Amino acid sequence: MGSMKSEDLIDLFQWDAYPETNRLIRYDARGHGETQPTFFPEDYHWKQLAKDMLAVAESYGETSVIAGGQSMGCATAIYSACIAPEKIKGLILVNPPTAWETRAEQGKLYNKMAAMGWLFGGGMLARMMRNKLSRLLPQWLIDAEEGKVEGALEGMKSLKRKTLYNLFTGAALTDFPSRDTIENIQAPCLILGWIGDPTHPVETAEELHRLLPDSELVIANGYSDFKKWPELMRDFVKNSHK
Repeated sequence: MGSMKSEDLIDLFQWDAYPETNRLIRYDARGHGETQPTFFPEDYHWKQLAKDMLAVAESYGETSVIAGGQSMGCATAIYSACIAPEKIKGLILVNPPTAWETRAEQGKLYNKMAAMGWLFGGGMLARMMRNKLSRLLPQWLIDAEEGKVEGALEGMKSLKRKTLYNLFTGAALTDFPSRDTIENIQAPCLILGWIGDPTHPVETAEELHRLLPDSELVIANGYSDFKKWPELMRDFVKNSHK
């Protein structure tokens, strides 16, 4: 439910400090932010979103990129490396979501959220979630960034009922590629996870680290660890260009 606008309001990744020597391309995924929705749940399968990611890179004339994202964007980046490995020279995988054995239970929750989205729309759903931010972010982050983290709801506010229904239903339909497929990804990967977030369990990040042959895993056990993430990301990009 995020967008570039909501991400900028929280400013978790400090994009303003991104090195000017590298081209940074950000975009709102289909149905999110300023990007128009499509009207079938299958359109929001992570594999379809990966095709969008590759198309965005191509539209800028980029033939070799470091792909990255958080949660849904993390899964999108993984699929992009499976679809077009020759175009992906690195992956930054932030807060990997539930996957494989844990995905079915999460899918049930998303189907419930789809029904709520259809009933209430984005504005009402955002107001309902204001007092339940711990379902979206770890409590230690909410406590440390009080007053800023409500920006996480900004992307939800403008979403229409039909879009919310399709987004959540599509999320319930999708999962990571098979473990065997992920093991074949050769691009170097930086995996960032945090504790205290059941929607993005540490176990998924750890399993990705086990599967990916060239990966580094960093787990934030609290706010001070998390504040190191932007620099870790910038260093990864810098080292990938050597």
